[in-house]
Amino acid sequence: MEVLKATFKDRILQITCGVALFSLFFSHLELSDINWQTIISLFALMLIIQVFQKLKLLDYCALLLLRYADTQRKLVQLLVLLTFIGSMILTNDVGIITMVPLAVSLGKKAGIKMTVPVVLITLAANLGSLITPIGNPQNLFLLAHYHLNAIEFFKMSLPLGVISGGLLWGWSLRIPTQKLKLNPEIDYKINKLAVSGTVVILAFVMVGIFGILPLWLGLGLALGWVFLLDNQLFKKIDYALLLTFCGFFIAVGNFSRISAVDQLLTSLGSKQHLIYLASLGLSQLISNVPAAILLAPFSKISYPLFLGVSIGGLGTLVASLANLLAYKQYQHYQEKGNQNFLKQFSLINFSSLCFLGIAGWLLLYFS
Repeated sequence: MEVLKATFKDRILQITCGVALFSLFFSHLELSDINWQTIISLFALMLIIQVFQKLKLLDYCALLLLRYADTQRKLVQLLVLLTFIGSMILTNDVGIITMVPLAVSLGKKAGIKMTVPVVLITLAANLGSLITPIGNPQNLFLLAHYHLNAIEFFKMSLPLGVISGGLLWGWSLRIPTQKLKLNPEIDYKINKLAVSGTVVILAFVMVGIFGILPLWLGLGLALGWVFLLDNQLFKKIDYALLLTFCGFFIAVGNFSRISAVDQLLTSLGSKQHLIYLASLGLSQLISNVPAAILLAPFSKISYPLFLGVSIGGLGTLVASLANLLAYKQYQHYQEKGNQNFLKQFSLINFSSLCFLGIAGWLLLYFS
């Protein structure tokens, strides 16, 4: 009962449901608009992520690395690096949920301001997650919609990922090299057997996402594994996100059947650079996930859309749901709300958006 209440109290789900209901005035409901492969993939990954969170894998790795942080800059670089890598596997949301509270806590212990580091962690979560198909929801959708295999996907993501890594390194050089004495204690041990089993099941989910094995096999193994380890984890699944995706698919399907919208998006879809710019700009207003769902049916080529929504997650707070999550996490864990956060967030994000926006244009031009 509590799970249902929490699910339907979700503000984003409420807005999505409202938009989906409004879209029914323009077209009739078609369940075929829902990309069920994306929904199943997302659900399976959520189960695996809950297990990794229970095992505190990312926390353990963070504390282990932070033993080597003897300067403020190195501390931030380690936090950013772990977020960048962790988000590739555990998604950008999990990276933020784990690393932002850890960063704020370490900042208080070391007596340093963590406003810029938290912004860089958010940036790292968005940029690291674009590299793998399981890093963020829009990648799962694009993978399913365009029937991409692993080679095709990584051919798109790796060049942008390398450039993004360089950008993060450049931003980290702004951090002072002030000396620190920080040796965080690790007061728990990792269950190696449970971690190994979870990694194996994640592999089954991955090959299912790429269509090598049936996706239901990976989902079945994930369900069984969660039930075996801790069935209370089912209560922690973000069911609101799954329903929100269904609402996105329904709303986008209905709106796209409006003649004027269909003509406009069809004209955009025939030109790579227009789709790139449209996805980049639309992400700033409605977030990169719905932007991907809206534009995908009108673009026969996946690359410009992938670049647009990946880079488009930078910029405004609403450009990516991960941005909003980071802001809420920072405000919650920071004892005194720092009014400088939004200023630093906007400066770093829009600068990065401009830099990667140009890089994406060049990648598309030379592809």
